[in-house]
Amino acid sequence: MIRVKLRAWTASFRFPTFQSGYQPTLPVPPPSTIQGILSAAKGEPVYLTKLPYVGYVFKSRGKGVDLEKIYALGKVETDIMKREFHHNAELYLYLPDEWKEHFKRPRYQLLLGRSSDLAVVEEIKEEVKLEEKEAPLGGTVVPIGLGLPGMVHALVVEYDYSTVPRRAKLVRPFIVLPFPRTRAERMRQRTKAPYDPELDIGVCLHRWSG
Repeated sequence: MIRVKLRAWTASFRFPTFQSGYQPTLPVPPPSTIQGILSAAKGEPVYLTKLPYVGYVFKSRGKGVDLEKIYALGKVETDIMKREFHHNAELYLYLPDEWKEHFKRPRYQLLLGRSSDLAVVEEIKEEVKLEEKEAPLGGTVVPIGLGLPGMVHALVVEYDYSTVPRRAKLVRPFIVLPFPRTRAERMRQRTKAPYDPELDIGVCLHRWSG
């Protein structure tokens, strides 16, 4: 297993229940964003259901609010919208070894959300060993079957890129778990999981391959 560390100045992930007005960001990337990053690295559509596993942990230094000028289709007037974003963001991806070459030389730009959220590969760590133990989970989404407390959202796991426009191919309910920053959060989000001792965090390894 390898662990790829991406870093970006900003990151933003669409909040599915907000369609207009103030635009908050999800605390962590949805699986479809991970699909987009892997597809950009490889240079072709990647489907998470065809991978043996994928895990990720996201954290940032905090959030800010940007003012964005928008143009309505067919109208000359403009409007100003507030958009929330993460700053100084880090994303750790846990992937099979063969992904090392794709992240050494990504085919397209890697984005943590929108086109302005450019990310760079800061580290590719090989031979990563995760230990199964009681550990806090966070900075990711987990199946609701784990029973951990948190926001529940129906999120797209992967899009079908064989159609135009793309369509959601697989949608699942998840608990959205922010990266735990306090002792109380680490205790509340605790369960048996693969544990990364370097980051001191549990990792949910998603297996959608069936």
